Amino acid sequence: MLAASKIELPEGQLRQLWAFHQLVHARNDDGDLTRLRAFESMVTLHYVDCLFVAQKLADKLPSPLLDIGSGAGFPGIPLKIALPRLHVILGEGRVRRIQFMNDAIALLGLTGIETWHGKVWSQFPIPVQGTISRALERIPVTLQRTRHFVPPGGLCVFMKGPNCDDEIAEAKAALGNAFALEDDIAYRLPLSTHDRRLVTFRRLDDPTEVQRRRTRAIDSEANDGFRTLKTLLEPRGVKKDGTCLIAGKKLVPEVLRDFPHRCVELLVPRTMEHVPDDLPPELAVTTLAPGLFNQLDVSGTNAPIVRVRVDEMRPWLGAVQGCVLAIPFQDPENVGAVLRTAAAFGVTDVILTKEAASPWSFKALRAGGTAALRLNLWKAGTVAELAAQNGGQLVTLSADGAPIDAVVLPADFILLPGVEGPGLPADLRPTSVAIPMAGGTESLNAATATAIALFVWYAKGAEPAGDGPS
Repeated sequence: MLAASKIELPEGQLRQLWAFHQLVHARNDDGDLTRLRAFESMVTLHYVDCLFVAQKLADKLPSPLLDIGSGAGFPGIPLKIALPRLHVILGEGRVRRIQFMNDAIALLGLTGIETWHGKVWSQFPIPVQGTISRALERIPVTLQRTRHFVPPGGLCVFMKGPNCDDEIAEAKAALGNAFALEDDIAYRLPLSTHDRRLVTFRRLDDPTEVQRRRTRAIDSEANDGFRTLKTLLEPRGVKKDGTCLIAGKKLVPEVLRDFPHRCVELLVPRTMEHVPDDLPPELAVTTLAPGLFNQLDVSGTNAPIVRVRVDEMRPWLGAVQGCVLAIPFQDPENVGAVLRTAAAFGVTDVILTKEAASPWSFKALRAGGTAALRLNLWKAGTVAELAAQNGGQLVTLSADGAPIDAVVLPADFILLPGVEGPGLPADLRPTSVAIPMAGGTESLNAATATAIALFVWYAKGAEPAGDGPS
């Protein structure tokens, strides 16, 4: 029957195949190994069917090759007999069949072949170059599993019936970035009416895949790395570690694009398959269990979070050029909002007084976008200390001052608004400028008042060092 099917095997391999058949026949009393019992059916639908793969893909079958759902050893054992060069791994979930295959391997004296007891999932631990499966499940389901452990260039082989066009189309549509259809060979098994399709997909090198770029995985709250990441949600942790977390579906791509040199790693949930297309190739990617990721994604963006290096703020040196903004705000959202405004109107230097909230806190970054990364940030003492050291260059902002539209602003000055609530110290109010308001309104939000003052400065013909508003 093999000869009639134009399958030729050396005598030694034919003896191995015959010994394998006898073992299947002897151990199949209850039909657990195969439902086929007639000799002709077993030869055609088991041995010829499997050996045709060896014949048609002899030079293509990769090694090691994982046979997913091998059952009683089909197609893995016939392929190993026909192609001794192959290293074959027989994956099977049922203990009795694993024992049978181990007995067959010992009986036939095969080397370079092993069994794997358990289901084959995405975290398959043994390195392979390809997979093969026979009538196991839909093609896209298998590809979705194997994409995580079959390397670029690897081959996934499917032994299918004639009606698998919809599976192929679904796989191409859903996994086109990960796999490319390479072969679709239709044929009929000799001496039968059984039509077959031999379908192969080649694994592509997709640099956007999380699994390809992962440098570490975090699955436990006890993980030291996760504990460090959680501290970055607070200013104290940022100061200690020298990095901060930035989240946002629009903000993170902007940081990756404009500040790749400051990006330390990208944090993604385990469920995420791909990272941004333009991710810097050297950037580390860390996957976290969904529950752990959600603890870091406090805004619920369900999008990657980037960990960014924070430069330590240096003491203010007193060289004033153009408008230098001093921020004493204690509300981190106000700090972020006014940093964003400062960057938009061309301010390049910002002083944060001792009263100010950290510009690297999560709330400040959420309100300020990338402004903290774009500006030169300096630190100073208290508002009173800053005023004492730079009194001749201050323009203070207070509701008690003269209308800002009637004031000629200096060419170089430090704009100093007051702290939320108490405002400026009493001795700085008489010479301050104010934002005109309609009667009945006591005051503006500190960040809003500062934004208006910066706009007035910019609109009066300031020449900022930056590129102006965006």
